[in-house]
Amino acid sequence: MELRHLRYFVVLAEQRHFGRAAEILHMAQPPLSQQIKAMEEELQVTLFDRSVRPIELTPAGKTLLREARQILQQMSRAQAMTKRVGRGQEGSLVIGVTGSAAAEFLPPILEAFYERWPDVTLSLREMSSPAQLLALEKGEIHLGFVRPPILDDSLGIRLVHQEPFLVALPDSHSLAASPAVRLADLNGAALVIFDRDEAPGFRDLIMHLCQSAGFFPGRVQEAHQMVTILALVAARVGVALVPRSARHLTPERVVLRPILDDTPLIELYAAWPRDRHSVLIEELLAVIDEARITQAVDLDPTPV
Repeated sequence: MELRHLRYFVVLAEQRHFGRAAEILHMAQPPLSQQIKAMEEELQVTLFDRSVRPIELTPAGKTLLREARQILQQMSRAQAMTKRVGRGQEGSLVIGVTGSAAAEFLPPILEAFYERWPDVTLSLREMSSPAQLLALEKGEIHLGFVRPPILDDSLGIRLVHQEPFLVALPDSHSLAASPAVRLADLNGAALVIFDRDEAPGFRDLIMHLCQSAGFFPGRVQEAHQMVTILALVAARVGVALVPRSARHLTPERVVLRPILDDTPLIELYAAWPRDRHSVLIEELLAVIDEARITQAVDLDPTPV
């Protein structure tokens, strides 16, 4: 079994879909299926339950995922550290990040990175996902933390974080005291949401989620930033669907409640130009991988 096979397995385990995994790995789906099948034959175990959609890891597959992530992270770290020692490299990274990711996901990552690279200068720019993708293309930032979709084949991408949706309500709302909210119960309420230029994929996901759950807004109020969305909720303009990380930005007079409907997790990806991949980017990605291994991903939607 080669390291690239472990990489194939990890990507498939995260995506739970052969087609999406093949796209991320820039390979056709049949070779990916063959490689996974060969791994199962070599190990004499079944790694994925293919009878369900999306596919699920078997107990053996979950064990391999944990070990494979550790192996890949250690190899990545060894390569990055070797280059660092060999070059005596210092430098800087300019990073783009969405507001909600900056509030929750990024601080522990940056802390761990600074412990290893104290002489590196990190510059953070809060930007929308479309603005980050444009800045990556122009070379204005080295790496961005963006929401999907990411359609540029010149970018390397990696899933780095997932979190549930919460519903943001004015504290005077009739459902504010409820432990959780069903979206259909909000039918007819005004919806505060990102405008299309700011977060097209995120907006489309929210609108599809609302309609699928039977929540048809009486009107739509657009905003450019998460802080503005929450401020409008506090002003009783409407309600909003927000990432759980928005709890760090929530003003007074706004309450966050779990959603009873079956909702997808909100994904955050690291993105960087493939032709400008650097030791510092590799080390930052290694720190993120290590954090995902050592800290269980808490998907409990209950706000604190």
